Amino acid sequence: MTESATNVRKQKLLDVLFDDPVISQALTQINVFVIDHYPDGLRITNSLEGLARESSNDAFTWIESIHPEDRERVRSEWSKVVFGHEDFFESEYRFMIQGEYRWISLKGSMISRSSDGEPELYIAADRDITEERRLRQLLEEERALLAQLVIRDEFLNILNRRYLETKQSHFFRNDGQTPVAVLVLDIDNFKQLNTRLTHHGGDMVLQAVVCAIQTCLGRLDILARYGGDEFALVFPQSSFEYAHDMAEQILGAVSKVEIPKISDMTISASIGLVHGNPVEGQGFWSYFEEADALLLLAKKLGKAQIQSKLLP
Repeated sequence: MTESATNVRKQKLLDVLFDDPVISQALTQINVFVIDHYPDGLRITNSLEGLARESSNDAFTWIESIHPEDRERVRSEWSKVVFGHEDFFESEYRFMIQGEYRWISLKGSMISRSSDGEPELYIAADRDITEERRLRQLLEEERALLAQLVIRDEFLNILNRRYLETKQSHFFRNDGQTPVAVLVLDIDNFKQLNTRLTHHGGDMVLQAVVCAIQTCLGRLDILARYGGDEFALVFPQSSFEYAHDMAEQILGAVSKVEIPKISDMTISASIGLVHGNPVEGQGFWSYFEEADALLLLAKKLGKAQIQSKLLP
């Protein structure tokens, strides 16, 4: 294409973008610009300051105004367009505008290249999305908070049954190689305690027992309220010895919980414990049911004890 033909096509494009009243009205909220790389590199824009032309011989000069944390990523993306690997450019980045970094969304396309592949005519639109990004972050934070609230017991501030139902991939692997211990714990004689102490007193016992259990747990150990005064504990990637020792520590800690208003009753708990290397077809709830059956056995045999089992 001759230089004359290129200029005619270019001028028609500019006329459509900046002189057509319908299109101009539609573009009032964005900054549309054309980079004319031929012959001397001009930027033509309808920015808020009005139509302006800036010399831009170096296609990478604008990159220097991007935030350092975004700069190399955008440079890499832009290089693919400049050097002919791609014709379309789309990115979000922080850009220095009047002394502050603002989030910018930019979409552009290389309209034509010279015979040797060099950029000839590029058109793009950028938009300030700083407020959108701020709102997006707030929404993500609210969503994360809501997700946490759904899987936590609001009263005791520990994980709940929904966590056990929905997050098993975090703590239970049935690959035949990853050991796990599942424990079910129940406070002995809790109904009697609740009756004598009233509902408020029963709540205080639950809180004290949870605090006592938490003093024994390791960083990876999981405590969740299954319902009422029944709790599930999971010790991922633990040995049977570790799990049994932890269960004994927990019973000891619970037995030290004091009830100031009742001198003739003490706090104790019973635990059912299973340990194994789950295989395909074995799920968390099968381990839980085994541990729950052992808990009932512990209750039947006198309470305040651990009944355990190694699963094949």
